[in-house]
Amino acid sequence: MTEIRSAWGGMAMALLAFAVTGGVPVEAQDAGLPLRPVSPEGRPVVPFMEGWYDNGDGSVTITFGYYNANQEDVVAIPLGEANYLEPARFDGMQPTVFHPGRQHGAFGVTLPAEMRDQDVWWYITNADGEVYKVPGRARVAAYQLDRTPRPHGTVPPLVWFEDEDRQGSGPEGVVAEGTETVSVGTPLTLEVSIRDPSVRDQNDPRLRDGVPVHVIWIKHQGPGDVTYTRHESMPEPEPEPEESGRGRRGGGRGGSTQQLVRLPLGPQEFTLPEGQGTVRVNATFSEPGDYILRAQVDNWRALDSGAMDQCCWSNGYVRVHVTP
Repeated sequence: MTEIRSAWGGMAMALLAFAVTGGVPVEAQDAGLPLRPVSPEGRPVVPFMEGWYDNGDGSVTITFGYYNANQEDVVAIPLGEANYLEPARFDGMQPTVFHPGRQHGAFGVTLPAEMRDQDVWWYITNADGEVYKVPGRARVAAYQLDRTPRPHGTVPPLVWFEDEDRQGSGPEGVVAEGTETVSVGTPLTLEVSIRDPSVRDQNDPRLRDGVPVHVIWIKHQGPGDVTYTRHESMPEPEPEPEESGRGRRGGGRGGSTQQLVRLPLGPQEFTLPEGQGTVRVNATFSEPGDYILRAQVDNWRALDSGAMDQCCWSNGYVRVHVTP
């Protein structure tokens, strides 16, 4: 699928997400103050279907993201009647923690061959009772994505945990085997390995030094706060130059190529200049309960990679049970 098709698909799904709830943004429903500024709080969380992949064996994978219209607030919507997928067999891997803004490809659902024509609906009920839902379906060619290399050869990074033979890539990624157990207040070491298999033209001076891979840990599900600290095996991050035209968060902003100095990464973020390696971080949990943490791995520094292009990042998920 081309970048143009992906962009139009995203806009179409935005319209669909609003259409299934009546098609009227919250502010527009207030006839008394139709032109008042958008409030930074109390805005909806809207589910998105990003597209679907043909896996070549008859099965298909549908990927979902979301838009949290709140400018600053992280919104929590637990699994259950306010946050669920139908059919129920696919319920459970969707996020319950919604970070501000447009978040692409937070999880994927794989349908076996005999179900590839069935819809998978994601329902989200916001605090005001407004229900937003979106169908994941693989019957429309306009939403089909592909795993072929982008124009400069970029593909999603490979991600694995315990066993390199259990690699995953793309939004559906890979889930670590087993569940980590730790008590409240005790640091837990998380470890994930990454390799960028992209084959690029080494004669291109823009690619000669390789493309760094960026890793960030995100709370995907869970009741409490997660605090990250640097693992002793990891070096202290340093400021590094960055081209302003392609930011590490997905690029696509355009503009000049002036060299800027980027601030050091947070303790839950890492850059692997060689495009591969193992990263570790300590995570400490504030409340008991069940959590899922997501390692989002991207090579968005590449010229042909970016979230808005539906390429190229991969997710790795770790389940954690936190005891009192």
